[in-house]
Amino acid sequence: MRRLPDDFNVNILLPGAVWLLISVLAGRVAVARLETDAITVVMFVVISLVIFIVPMAVYMEYRKKIEQLSERKSKKASSPFGSGSSGKSQSTTEPETAYRFSFPPDFPDALKGDRTMIFMEALRHEGFLDAEYRPHDGCNATLMAFIADSIAAICNISRQWKIFGDYWHLNNMRQLLDVKNRRGSKADKEDVIISIFKKVAEADDNIRNTDAYRSWERNIKI
Repeated sequence: MRRLPDDFNVNILLPGAVWLLISVLAGRVAVARLETDAITVVMFVVISLVIFIVPMAVYMEYRKKIEQLSERKSKKASSPFGSGSSGKSQSTTEPETAYRFSFPPDFPDALKGDRTMIFMEALRHEGFLDAEYRPHDGCNATLMAFIADSIAAICNISRQWKIFGDYWHLNNMRQLLDVKNRRGSKADKEDVIISIFKKVAEADDNIRNTDAYRSWERNIKI
């Protein structure tokens, strides 16, 4: 016989059994003073079913929403960017948590991964990106090229120049980064970006313990 999943046993079967018992007892109390006949039995069954079905239906409807809300609150508490911001002031309302994202209609699917969005959200909180995760006006294109290349390296994103270039409306980012690297120079605020990315990684084992992040960290110039 196929075994029921533990999640079903704990979150549905057990609460359902307990509430069924409570419903039966409540139904029995409701008809306790009535004579035992067919009408009394029908009333007992109807009362028990109503007490059982209505709350269980509400519970089943909102159980996942409650779990998701609890998970988001837990993630917010562990995020280094859960409150406050620096850099440019934000003109939009902050999301409920750093892990609840509202994507613009043209936001690339390739950038919607959890790890990628942690970095994008951190950059937004620090004022490098706006509410739609695009560079603020007057941004340094070479710095944005460094950001795009770093996120791609850490999060294993291919075709980063096409993806970031099209969404950010920045051309020649690859060429700008190549020129910077050949000169051995740094883009303006590059050290700030490195510090932000390291802070993000330190707070998330799923990033810090990956070969991709370790490789990026070895290759950056401090």
